[in-house]
Amino acid sequence: MAAIVHNSGINYTLYYNTLNYFKTIMSNHPSIEVVTQGDMSDFDTREFPSYPIGNVQIISTNFGDTVTEWEVELTVADKIKNKNNESTGSTNAQTIQFFGVDDTVDIHANTLSILNDLTAYTQKSVDGFEVNGDIICEPFADKFNNGLAGWMARFTLTTHNDKNRCLFFLIEEAINGYKISDCITGQEFLATISIGTGQSVGGVFATYINALQPADYGNLKCFQVLDGLEFGNWDLNNLPMINWPYPNGYDDCVECELWINPKVWSTTPAAWSGTSAEFRTWATV
Repeated sequence: MAAIVHNSGINYTLYYNTLNYFKTIMSNHPSIEVVTQGDMSDFDTREFPSYPIGNVQIISTNFGDTVTEWEVELTVADKIKNKNNESTGSTNAQTIQFFGVDDTVDIHANTLSILNDLTAYTQKSVDGFEVNGDIICEPFADKFNNGLAGWMARFTLTTHNDKNRCLFFLIEEAINGYKISDCITGQEFLATISIGTGQSVGGVFATYINALQPADYGNLKCFQVLDGLEFGNWDLNNLPMINWPYPNGYDDCVECELWINPKVWSTTPAAWSGTSAEFRTWATV
């Protein structure tokens, strides 16, 4: 059994890396002489010095929450060759294996075996990929005008996609950049606030803790704006402002914390009561 290739650190969301993986394993297969990439329609007009030939084509791509899914098509083909007529006697009976006067059946047998090697290796010996669903293989013999026969295999390949949003700054400079601090911990960040909103220095606003969760009272945090910035190495980008019920922000961190941690949503902080109001333990209404 081949050793597992631990290549999960490679970014296979990059188109080049995924293509190069398949071109590498095809080139290393002892039965493949030439490796190409792209639309199989090119086979109609191209001739190669040796065969069998392998081709990889990426049909489509889907970005999931944390994955990239590639629809991959692998083709292995060989040149059809006529067999010698080995008939004897007066019956003119041929001794060619199976039916026909060429080696199409042999090519189909060999190329399907090669595809099995390539896909099995990707499924079982590589930890950077996951093949989803079945691998659908289709034979061909008269698909092209240059006398090729073989098999095409199509499958969905899943790779990790961390969707790094910090590689590039993708909004305009000098717009809505601030130094802010966490109202609870005092930790400071350089941040931008969503385009179309802004905040004055000294003001306080609430925002999502986790953008993948809905905006509710269990998913908010308060920040105070310490200073305005034209440009910086931003820690947080495009923070949404949630200022219920004040459109221009809260007066201070205390008021903000009251609003994002209410016990009774239908009342205002002024109407809440209890012996430990500063700890947000409100009396039952």
